Amino acid sequence: MRNGQTIGPVVKRKLCTGCGTCAGICPRGAIEMVLKKGRYVARLDKERCNRCGLCHDACPGHGVDFEMLGDTLFGDIPEDTAVGRYLGCYVGHAMDKGVRYSSASGGIVSALLVYALQEGLIDGALVTRMRRDDPLTPEPFIARTREEILSASGSKYCPVAANTALQAILDGKDRIAAVGLPCHIQGLRKAEQRIPKLAQQIRYHISLACSLNFSFLGTARFLQNLGIAPNRVAVLQYRGQGWPGSVLIRLKDGRRRTVPCGECYRQLGPYLLRRCTLCSDMLGELSDLTCGDAWVPQIMRTDRAGSSFVVSRTPAAEELLESAASQQAVELSDLELEDLLTSQGHALFKKRKLKARLRLFRLAGQSVPVYRQKLLTPVRADYLSTIKLYAVRFALSGNHRLLRRLFRLVRPRKGRPVKVGSQLAEIAVQP
Repeated sequence: MRNGQTIGPVVKRKLCTGCGTCAGICPRGAIEMVLKKGRYVARLDKERCNRCGLCHDACPGHGVDFEMLGDTLFGDIPEDTAVGRYLGCYVGHAMDKGVRYSSASGGIVSALLVYALQEGLIDGALVTRMRRDDPLTPEPFIARTREEILSASGSKYCPVAANTALQAILDGKDRIAAVGLPCHIQGLRKAEQRIPKLAQQIRYHISLACSLNFSFLGTARFLQNLGIAPNRVAVLQYRGQGWPGSVLIRLKDGRRRTVPCGECYRQLGPYLLRRCTLCSDMLGELSDLTCGDAWVPQIMRTDRAGSSFVVSRTPAAEELLESAASQQAVELSDLELEDLLTSQGHALFKKRKLKARLRLFRLAGQSVPVYRQKLLTPVRADYLSTIKLYAVRFALSGNHRLLRRLFRLVRPRKGRPVKVGSQLAEIAVQP
């Protein structure tokens, strides 16, 4: 038996991102992703494990060396603290009106995947859809047809262990485009350092911009507030129907309910995932391509069908974009970096507030991930907003002891001490 580290301590220290990388690459099938308090965590079968260390090496939960991976993947290309290394910035959308309307932000990821598949650039795509037999549960899979790719369009505001599908890639020889959140891309890139075959098979790494994600408990409460029992749901689509879009719920009796996305965000807010709040990477800095909502003022004023920003980081990504645009699969135009940063302000806030969050966690005796990358220096307001961020979360979880410790570390200058209790549910969540 070898003596490598396992993901066991990562889970115990509450640093598991739930990305599924460890389960997807374990050569002995000793890891599975299980639900715990509304989120996915890795569970290790110690009897099957031979302590090869592969799972720990690929795990993004305990830390990511962005500087080393950036040097290895991208070399000496321009870098921005919020965006990471990049070659180009664009704004665009799918040319297919149906794809654009039914997707989260212009359908550009779906359009690029369909184009790459039809042109023979890839044999399939790692994407996620909601299960047909269990519409509240996400299903990562390898899509091999246009229809399967489009079945996965749209955001999923719930935990997704996307990288559990890596085993299906390793079992074959197909060329794959992998789509995931920044944590999925981090795990994939770390796994590729240990598994050369995986690096050869993944042709494109496409990241979806992510500020925070929410537990399954949030979706359950959202449905409860609508008076809908989970077993009555036939289809749940978190985003679509134009931009900014609506949540679509189709019931088994044929009736439909739609709720504006803004209202959905408000109700999901208190159920943000703890580990997500300790992430430094909103824009998928280790991806070939990053896509997300184009919150650009001049676009928002007139666009109701949806548009996406696109950040390219590799020549292969640039070639894909140029080819897809030339064949009118997508429409693209240049986007100034300043406009991108304005539209994705949380990327800067995340890099600035993270130091405050990490410090408070350490002072409270909690484990934190280790990142090797540039972060910004927080201001006093960042510490106060951090307290507000966790207030609702800890109040709902009943973890009042830790919350009191945090409040003792950073107190407002004026006013009476904040009571820990049901009142905390009224504090606004700031990402």
